[in-house]
Amino acid sequence: MRRKANMNETLKTLQSLRSIHWQFNEKPVSREDIETIVEHSLRAANSDNLTDYSVIAVTDPEILSQLTEGESGGQALTCLVYAIDQTRIIKCAEALGYDEYQPWHRLYNFFIMIADVCAAAQTAVIAAKSLGMDSLVTNFSHRHKPQEIMKLLNMPQEYCFPVIQVVLGYTDKDPQQTRGRLAMKHVLHYDRYEPASEAEVQEMIAEMDLVYPEYIGGQYKHALDWYFNEWFIEWYDEQVYQDLCDCLIHSKLLCERPGFSAEGLIRK
Repeated sequence: MRRKANMNETLKTLQSLRSIHWQFNEKPVSREDIETIVEHSLRAANSDNLTDYSVIAVTDPEILSQLTEGESGGQALTCLVYAIDQTRIIKCAEALGYDEYQPWHRLYNFFIMIADVCAAAQTAVIAAKSLGMDSLVTNFSHRHKPQEIMKLLNMPQEYCFPVIQVVLGYTDKDPQQTRGRLAMKHVLHYDRYEPASEAEVQEMIAEMDLVYPEYIGGQYKHALDWYFNEWFIEWYDEQVYQDLCDCLIHSKLLCERPGFSAEGLIRK
């Protein structure tokens, strides 16, 4: 039996994390708290300590409404848009007389920057929770036209791209109300990866039923039936993915080159 960890304050904060889906109240997030959260999110690990990302704190209700397609209506929210941003390091390189990154660097850098941005965003979530706030981490900028969002936020059209958004606010929901997670035994591997057995797959399906009981019923025996038939289909739109790829290429974060598809990710 696994020994229970000593629940210090940091672990208690992590255990209390949850996503609030547009159920925030009217209590505003102060500028002081925004800066505290972002300042501490900068402590997350990042490659070469270059901090190749920027954070746009959106507090204007009109911009928030456009950014979230009306989901924010009437709620006192702040949205932290974490974006890949190589414009600073490129300007430093130019100031010192060096050429900008060559195209063959870009795919490698892209994956590194994605990891750095996500680490910073999750650290912001933890910092916010420690201050009594809840959050929603979302990628809605990918599901819509990213170039329009970049224009809305006055972002550079090259070497910059919105990766993930952290919506912050206060909620009246019961603080004990948290959603379950897949058991650690299905996720953690020691030394070598172990494929899930058929029995373990059935366990995972049953666990997801406990996490999302509201999606069971009617034609759906399991919560994952709903996911594969409703959620996955709803968000699968070829045009959305094409817009995303076009935006990444236009921003010069990825590039077209012989032997690769336009996405710059999948070898033909």
